[in-house]
Amino acid sequence: MLGGSGNEYGGAGLGSANLEASFKEFLARPENQPVLEKHQRKEMRQALKVQEKIQALKFKDVVLDSDYDAQVSIAPFLKNRMLKKIVMTFANDPNGDFEKWAKNPRVIEMLTTAQKMMDEGRITEDEMEEHLIRMLKDPSNEHHEEFEAKTKQVARLPTDQLVQALNEHLTERRKGNAAYKEHDYKQAMYHYVRAKSVVDLVQGLSQADQVEVLLNRISVNCNIAAVHLATKDFGAAVKACDAALELDPSCEKALARKAKALIGRHEFSSAQIELDRLREINMLSDDIPEIESLMKRTKAMSKKSDEAFSRGLFSK
Repeated sequence: MLGGSGNEYGGAGLGSANLEASFKEFLARPENQPVLEKHQRKEMRQALKVQEKIQALKFKDVVLDSDYDAQVSIAPFLKNRMLKKIVMTFANDPNGDFEKWAKNPRVIEMLTTAQKMMDEGRITEDEMEEHLIRMLKDPSNEHHEEFEAKTKQVARLPTDQLVQALNEHLTERRKGNAAYKEHDYKQAMYHYVRAKSVVDLVQGLSQADQVEVLLNRISVNCNIAAVHLATKDFGAAVKACDAALELDPSCEKALARKAKALIGRHEFSSAQIELDRLREINMLSDDIPEIESLMKRTKAMSKKSDEAFSRGLFSK
């Protein structure tokens, strides 16, 4: 199993503790960071290429296992690079129902229309792909969440490559922590988002490795929530906390920060629910009295503001 999420992850098979420490010191030197980052990006690209090959083989098997009508329906679209990418997402159906998509009249109509527009030169493949992605990325689109889930690339890494990715993630988080302490919230967010992009992209092959990935995903979402709280972007803070709580409903930091964000939005009843959840998990949490005090102060300020507004309204 990998090391704890708060510590640097050590490499395997270096021969001795001294050699390992020397190697870490070498990697930590500022002049070596560009080379190290370039190497890590190269390994990440290689891992994604392997993943793409695996997905292509999986797609081929899914198509060959489908019935004749499904194969005939999607066959015309496999010659087009962009349309083939869309058809390949059908194999990611959570219920394994490739045929449901391959024989859906509305889906086939959409693909046929896209194919015709490109064949007639009314739109290029790249323009069509950009259009469809923009449309499907729109949160108001009914297929938005499904599209996001199906098109998200994740690299399944062996332990040695995962160690390097998590070290890159932790380096970014440490830089974010340093910026946060200096109240440089823009820079802190920059590093936290970079750190999040790493752990959102990788997946461990073993259960133990995947646990470490999830722990770091939880932590970086809590970091992002902290920045949003500091900048009073309470809605974004709630969203970041929810992302952490989706992975670990008992995460104390996420519960505490979500309660604070809800108080900031004057959603006191919802904040009380999160506070009660936190109390159930750890009644001795240091955050509880702080949240209770914040709730009391904010309610009092809100009451005074409402009274002042009422006086001004009726004095006119």
